[in-house]
Amino acid sequence: MVGEPHLDQHEQDKKLLEKFGYDQELHRSLGFFSTFAIAFSFVSATTGIFSLFWYGLDTGGPAASFWGWPIVFFGQLLVALTFAEVSSHYPLAGGIYQWCRHLWGPNYAWFAAWMYLIALLVTVAAVDFGVAPVFSELFGLEPTRWTLTLIALCFVAVQTILNIVGIKVMAFVNNIGTITEIVGMVGVALFLIIAIIFGSKSHQSLSVVFDTAGTAGGGSYVWAFLPAMLASAWVLYGFDSAGGLAEETKNPTREVPRAILAALIGTFIIGGIFILAALVAIPNVPDAIGQGITVLPWILKTHLPLWLSDVFLAVVCVAIFVCGLAVMATTARLLFSYGRDGQIPASGFFKKVSPRFGTPVRATLFVMVFTAILLIQQSQLARIIAWATVGIYIPYQMVLLASIRARTKGWPKMKADFDLGSWGWPVNVVGLAYGVFMIINMAWPRTPDAAWYDNYLVPLSVLAALAIGLIFYGYHRARGESMEIRGPEMTATETAD
Repeated sequence: MVGEPHLDQHEQDKKLLEKFGYDQELHRSLGFFSTFAIAFSFVSATTGIFSLFWYGLDTGGPAASFWGWPIVFFGQLLVALTFAEVSSHYPLAGGIYQWCRHLWGPNYAWFAAWMYLIALLVTVAAVDFGVAPVFSELFGLEPTRWTLTLIALCFVAVQTILNIVGIKVMAFVNNIGTITEIVGMVGVALFLIIAIIFGSKSHQSLSVVFDTAGTAGGGSYVWAFLPAMLASAWVLYGFDSAGGLAEETKNPTREVPRAILAALIGTFIIGGIFILAALVAIPNVPDAIGQGITVLPWILKTHLPLWLSDVFLAVVCVAIFVCGLAVMATTARLLFSYGRDGQIPASGFFKKVSPRFGTPVRATLFVMVFTAILLIQQSQLARIIAWATVGIYIPYQMVLLASIRARTKGWPKMKADFDLGSWGWPVNVVGLAYGVFMIINMAWPRTPDAAWYDNYLVPLSVLAALAIGLIFYGYHRARGESMEIRGPEMTATETAD
């Protein structure tokens, strides 16, 4: 960023934000590690792998479980590189909403933000409900419906308090959670490797990563990989959350892109080590597939002492907690940014920032109430969680499409701290192709024996969310609300002169 040497970093950041047309209302206190940690927590390899390890085994065997990870990572890396460049040009709260707004226009951005908002609201509830069974098992509680609901609601309440009292406090707790998750994942993987080398229990050789175990058409790699890739696709997203916190990050044009890429790459490395260790530790592949959703605890208990398995369960609880913390923060910032531009009903409510805490308190409380309603109605929640990932992938691809369109019009005219240069075109085009393919793959019906509405749950849910969005959008326009971009439509470097 072209800065002004006579100003300190805080004043430079404030001046840059003013040139985009906004005042510094949120407290800017995050450094690189805290911003990275929030994005890393959102992606949360521990949460995703613990929940979905069984799915990859069941649909594609060990081979697809392993190779799906780097394949999806490569596609998401292209998306993350695009986000890194765009966030360096537009370091504004709301992330995807603001990126689409400046790259294409307000109407396009409205729908990108709407789809993302619905998916995020569902994701908060899904993450917090996911911690309840783990917490129950760790403390020996009977996992009744209302016990699980109460546990999830308690987690939501604590996350809300931490998100309200200040980004610095929230980031501190999240940093501890991130370090715990990294040490826990790597530590358990190393214990598994040691147990395999020096123990007497049965395990697999490294060749297990080429074994489809007869799944998906008698071992066909193609038909095994397509459904099994979903396990990785459901994990490797959320790195854009660093962009949503840009107005709370110091020197965001430099630090936010670094945090986005570090969160994705760090998750890939740590998650990959754990997946490989878990696959090699399988005593018997058919028996492992037969374990279903409990396969990962089964593998751990086979090789590790009970106390160490419990330690890992505690790490999983911490990881899921900070994941929910990060998703709630991202959702509240999106609502705040949406409301600040007057783009939703009750905008005055959502744009309010607490002078004391420097956080969007009302937006955070709305997320809490919405999440609580979904958790109490968990029978309905189970039916709508399935489309949440697709609901996030769609606005992701909208950013890439907007980037491609902007490039046809000569964007970017000036370089930012992170710039793809001549690589921008191939990164955007291939990344968009990957994203569209994964959306189709995730939405593809694979349960012919199920009721038609279950088989087409994902596309039907997307259409329902879009229809509700059209109603709100029509209401907004009917009131004569302006959709114009607030502030100059320039890049960070152009506004910093």
